[in-house]
Amino acid sequence: MARKIIHWLDRNIENALIFPMYFIMMAIMAIGVVQRFFFKTAFHWAVYVCIGLFVWFSWLGCSWNVKERAHLRLAAFRSKLPRKVQFGLLMLDYSLWIAFGIIAAYFSVTQIVRLHEVGALIYGTESIPKWLVPLCIPVSFSILFCRVIQCAVQDIKDFRNNEPLKLNPTATID
Repeated sequence: MARKIIHWLDRNIENALIFPMYFIMMAIMAIGVVQRFFFKTAFHWAVYVCIGLFVWFSWLGCSWNVKERAHLRLAAFRSKLPRKVQFGLLMLDYSLWIAFGIIAAYFSVTQIVRLHEVGALIYGTESIPKWLVPLCIPVSFSILFCRVIQCAVQDIKDFRNNEPLKLNPTATID
C-alpha cells in the first residue's frame, strides 16, 4: 500500500498540487470580475491570495519541469556536443539546481520565520498567515531536490550503459 502511494506521489505530486491551486485562483478571479461588474465591490484579499497561489504553482511547476526535463537546457545545442560533454553539462545543471535551491530555501526560511514571529496576515484577511506564501519555496525545492536526484541517477545509468542521454523534454499531457 505504501509503495503504491509513493509511486502515485512520484508521478503526480506536482499536478495534484498545481491544478487545484490554478482552479482556485481562476475561480477567485472570476468571482472578482462578477463582483466588480455587477455589484461594484470586490474582496480586498483576492489579489493577494491569487498572487500567493501563483507563486506556489510557479515554484511547483519548476519542480515538474525538472522532472520532465523541460526546463531551460539548450537541448538543440547540447545534442551536437560530444557525449562526455553532454553528460558533464547535465551534471552541472543538477549541481546548479541544488546550489540555487539551497540558497533560495535558506533565505526563504529566514523570511518565513520572521513573518511567523510577527504574526503577519495576508492583506484583507483575518486568518490567512502571510508566511504561507514563501513556504512554497522550501516545499517546492524539497520536491525539486528529489527530481534532480532522480534525473541524475537516470543519466548516470544511461551514461554507464552507453544509452542515449535524455536531452529533450519528456513532458506530455495525460
